[in-house]
Amino acid sequence: MKSEKPKDISRQYKQSTVRRLDTLSGNECAEPNCTRKLVSVDGSSIISKICHIEAASENGPRYNASMTQDERRGFDNLILLCDEHHTIIDNSENVKNYPVDLLKFWKASHEKKIMELITSKNLLSKYPLALNKVINSIGSNIGEILSLQDTENAPNAENKILHNNVIRYDQTIREFALYQGKLNKIYEEIEKQGSTKKELVLYNIKSTYLEIKKDYPTLDDIRKNADIIFDKVIEDIWEKIHNAPNKLDEFDQETIDFSLMIVIIDAFMRCNILEEPPKIS
Repeated sequence: MKSEKPKDISRQYKQSTVRRLDTLSGNECAEPNCTRKLVSVDGSSIISKICHIEAASENGPRYNASMTQDERRGFDNLILLCDEHHTIIDNSENVKNYPVDLLKFWKASHEKKIMELITSKNLLSKYPLALNKVINSIGSNIGEILSLQDTENAPNAENKILHNNVIRYDQTIREFALYQGKLNKIYEEIEKQGSTKKELVLYNIKSTYLEIKKDYPTLDDIRKNADIIFDKVIEDIWEKIHNAPNKLDEFDQETIDFSLMIVIIDAFMRCNILEEPPKIS
C-alpha cells in the first residue's frame, strides 16, 4: 500500500501569525525603499503577499531542507511585501541578489520602525482600559499550578537576554520593560480587590512557555531558538485572548497587540518565559 505524502501546512498560517504580520507591517511593504501600501485605497482589497524568506516548498527560492513545516510557516520566516517585490525576490534570476540574511534584515528593520511608531502613539493613554482587558482575557482560565518568579528577585533584563541569547527581541524587551511600573500598578489594584488575576495571567504564560519548551529540551536548544520561542509564546497567548470569553472588540489591533506585548515582556522579566540565569552568590 502506497504511503500518503505528509500534508503540506507551510502555507496554512495561524491567525495569530497573520495578525502580527499585519500589525508590524504598518500597511507598508517591507522593502526598504518601497512606499506601496498593502491594503488598497478602498480599505479592503489586499494587494500584498505573505512571502516566505526560506521557501515553503522544495523547489522554491532559498529553500532550507532542515526547516520543519511549522518553522516555514512561522512568523520568523514570513515577511509582508507588495506584489511587485514579492515577484522580484522570488524570481529565479534574482534570488542570488536576495539572500536569507538580507530579507531577515528587511523584516527586522521594518518591524522595528513600525513598533517604534506604534509606541509613539501613546496608546495606553488613549485607551487606559486596554491593558486591564488583555489581563482579564489571558487570565480567564488556568492550567497547571506552577511556581512563579517574583519581580523583586528576578534577574535584570541584561542578564536574562544574554543568558538566553535573545537577539531579535533584545531592543523590544528593553523598551517595553519601561512599562513594567504601569503594569505593576494594575496588578496591585487587582490584588487589592482580592482577585488572583495576576497569578492566573502568569500561570498561563509560564505553562504556555513550558509546553513550547518541550521542543527545545536543552539550554543550547533554547539559546539557538530564543526569538522563535518568543514568537510562539506570543502567538499562543494571542490565540488564548482570541478564544477567551472576554472579547476585546472595542479596541483596535494595534492597541491589543501593544498591551499584550507589555504583559509578555513583564512575564519575561519575571522569568516565566525563557530560562533564569544562574544566581551569582
